[in-house]
Amino acid sequence: MTEEYKQELPLPFYLAGAVLVIWAALLTAPLIPDNFMNIAAGLKESMKHPLQIVWCEGSLKTVFLFLLAYVMGIGIYYATKRNYRKGEEHGSAKWGSPKVLGKRYADHDFCSNKILTRNVRISFQVRKHRRNLNIVVIGGAGSGKTRFFGKPNVMSANCSMVILDPKGEILRDTGHLLETKGYVVRVLDLINMERSHCYNPFVYLQNDNDVQRLVTNLFKSTTPKGSQSQDPFWDTAASMLLLALVFYLKYEAPKEEQNFPMVMEMLRAGDVSEEDDSEQSPLDELFERLEMREPEHIALKYYRAYHSGSAKTLKSIQITLAARLEKFNLESLASLTVTDELELARMGEEKMALFALIPDNDVSFNFLVSILYTQLFQQLFYVADRKYGGSLPVHVHFVMDEFAVRPYGLIRNLSVA
Repeated sequence: MTEEYKQELPLPFYLAGAVLVIWAALLTAPLIPDNFMNIAAGLKESMKHPLQIVWCEGSLKTVFLFLLAYVMGIGIYYATKRNYRKGEEHGSAKWGSPKVLGKRYADHDFCSNKILTRNVRISFQVRKHRRNLNIVVIGGAGSGKTRFFGKPNVMSANCSMVILDPKGEILRDTGHLLETKGYVVRVLDLINMERSHCYNPFVYLQNDNDVQRLVTNLFKSTTPKGSQSQDPFWDTAASMLLLALVFYLKYEAPKEEQNFPMVMEMLRAGDVSEEDDSEQSPLDELFERLEMREPEHIALKYYRAYHSGSAKTLKSIQITLAARLEKFNLESLASLTVTDELELARMGEEKMALFALIPDNDVSFNFLVSILYTQLFQQLFYVADRKYGGSLPVHVHFVMDEFAVRPYGLIRNLSVA
């Protein structure tokens, strides 16, 4: 609906009408005792001298009755009013002006807005304008998606940011600026891993559900798009073995051993001999000692489920899991995930900028960013709900540059409003 049809008559208009009604009542009051024909003639005569008001015994009552009729008339008008919108039978949509949009959606504090264009901004206070802040920018190569939307919003430095940055262009252009403005800058660099901050997913496993999410996400993000296994048994069994190893490390290992390089060591220690089913591996002995100490341990439950097959079956399950985790055999990835420096829990409490640098010509390590995003959302939800009653003290803005061409395994089935 256009603005002119939405506006109501201003209050001074009704007050002016009330003055005219009072004036008419005062002119009419002295003529009330006469019959109707004399009232009409008297009014005609009174109009020759409209300012000659005569106060009489019935003036107050007449003013009250006239005002009552006036108010009732206004009420009947609004009760039966219809907006026919004449001239708009074929629609009234039009481009909004920057002034109108700014008045409706922008915050008076210039720095408390997300930049849309040079003259249009939208406030972070979603409860005021009742619009979410999820924005998709679509344009061809060189159309300015990063330069005119991504970088200006990063450089505004008014919230915490998580930036998906292929090739590291945004980091090069804005990283030093953010540091000078007091930001804590963290970089997950999958292009040059030796220059990256470390990221250990085990640090963010707060409960058993988080362990399940980690394993599920790892298997989904390492599954090529469109591939369908004819026999899901091997993936299911491999995930049970991985759950057993992760649960063991979470509850039984010291903090410095809770990481994926240690998972790979345990997997190698569980090598099965196909010739002798009764031969125990060092991993079997480890879980056997755990069973003697705590028979109902959750890691032991998953290990029993995995270990219920023959030696040949167990060997195939181990090979399946080893194939899923083979990237962790690389020294570069093992060093990157042995400890954690990202401190994701601080993201919604102070101004931080987390850059995820992904090579645009290699999808080998994108699964790690998928795990990062999943755990980051869970951390933000947890801190907001448990510590701040549902709303983080610092807004967190996700900038996903070139998101449409990112591999399918980056973020899958993730819906965040």
